[in-house]
Formats: sequence, structure tokens, C-alpha cells
Amino acid sequence: MDTLNSATWLAPDIAAFYAKASGLQPAEARILEELRPQMDRWAMLDIGVGGGRTTQHFAPAVADYTGIDISPSMVEHCRRRFGSSRCRFDVVDVRRLSVLGTSRYHLVLFSFNGLDYLDHHERLQALAQIRSVCRPGALFCFSTHNIHALAHLMRLRAQSTRKPAQLLRNLRNWLRWQLRHSRQVAEVAGQRRDWAIVNDGAHECRLRTYYIRPAAQLVQLQAAFDAVRIFSRSAEELSEDRLESADDDWLYFLCRAC
Repeated sequence: MDTLNSATWLAPDIAAFYAKASGLQPAEARILEELRPQMDRWAMLDIGVGGGRTTQHFAPAVADYTGIDISPSMVEHCRRRFGSSRCRFDVVDVRRLSVLGTSRYHLVLFSFNGLDYLDHHERLQALAQIRSVCRPGALFCFSTHNIHALAHLMRLRAQSTRKPAQLLRNLRNWLRWQLRHSRQVAEVAGQRRDWAIVNDGAHECRLRTYYIRPAAQLVQLQAAFDAVRIFSRSAEELSEDRLESADDDWLYFLCRAC
């Protein structure tokens, strides 16, 4: 999993793709607006910063901002675009955050489901590493793929676009996914697993992605984080009794370091 996913994230076309991304997801925008009044003295760590999609929104709101990514080209892009005395970028692996020190940040963000491109053991390792860089009471916000979404993954109608070249690429990728990966996804969707790693067609089937049951994600967090709030992609806050019926392809978690 690490070899396949790391090669994808380091590919030049992937760096170019994320360099163009700009807007926040609705849930991210809601969380930012809720937190903004408290953030002006905070130090923030943005993990998997990519091309700086979240930087342009979060960095102006905090006193000190650090963005990290495993891709040197993405980090260099962010340095050129955003670098300053209070806005820094480094090549750092989320599994090895000790280079950043301990108990340093008031807010840690890991967006675009970056946690989902690690295997199960590495995921737990990353969560422990994230807790180590959090100050007591710090906030950790991340998104993760929802295993309940596998039942409707890669629907054909979702490939539709008015751009002919993009439509052709989408249909080629959909067919590749149908031939190579849909059977495994269907099998997992029919089981009641806490988590599974599947190829969901992302980036032309070049990634393997971790999907987790929302209740199981709460269990993973409970050793180091509490006061968890959960949001749908559309920014609706979900109560725990609604998690088993939530079928968004990914969910947002906002939690506090114990």
C-alpha cells in the first residue's frame, strides 16, 4: 500500500492537480468560521498540505502556520506561493512528526482524507504522532472515507461532465475500475467490517484507500482525543445515533486532545 500510494503522491501530474485546488469543502468552511474568533494566537499544523488549498483560508487566521507534505514538489510550490516568517512549509511524513517537537500546536488539520492512504498500523501510528504534537486541549480536524459509502461507490452517472475530454477520461477510468476492482468493493460492501482497504478509482485507480465505519473511527480516537464532533460533507453536524445511516463518501471529525 505504501509503495503504490507514495509513488502516486510524488508523481508530477498529481502535484499539478493539487496546485490548482483552491476552495474549502462546506464542512471545512463551517469549522473554520466556528473557530476563527479563537485562532488569532494559535499555532497550526496543516498535514498533507498539497498545493496550499487550505493554506489560503486557514493561514491568515492564525499566528503561526506550518504546512507539511511528503511531496517535495508540493512543498516547494507552497513555499513559492505562501512562504513567510509566519507561514512555513516542510517535507515531513505524518508517521514521523517528532521532528516538529511535542505539544506545539493548538490546531492540527489533515484534510482531503490524507489519513486514508496509510495502512491500518500506520494509521494508528499517525494518530499517536498527531496527538504528540498537540498541546493539551488542542483541536484535531480530519476527514476520512466512510465504509457505508461503498454500496454506491463509482456510480456511472457520477462520471458525467459537460467537458468532452474529461468525460472520456472519466469513462475510461470507470471501465478500468469496473473490470479490476468493483468485485472486491462489492464484496466488502456486503460485509459488516469495521474497516477495509480498497481501490476506489481515485486518480485513475492509482491509489488504495482506507474506508472505516464511523463508530470504529470513534474507537480509534478515544485513546488520545475526546469531545468529538462529526460533520457530513455538506457541513451538517451528525449525532452518534445517525452514524450508522450516514452514507456520505467521507465524513469530517473535529476532536480535542485529551
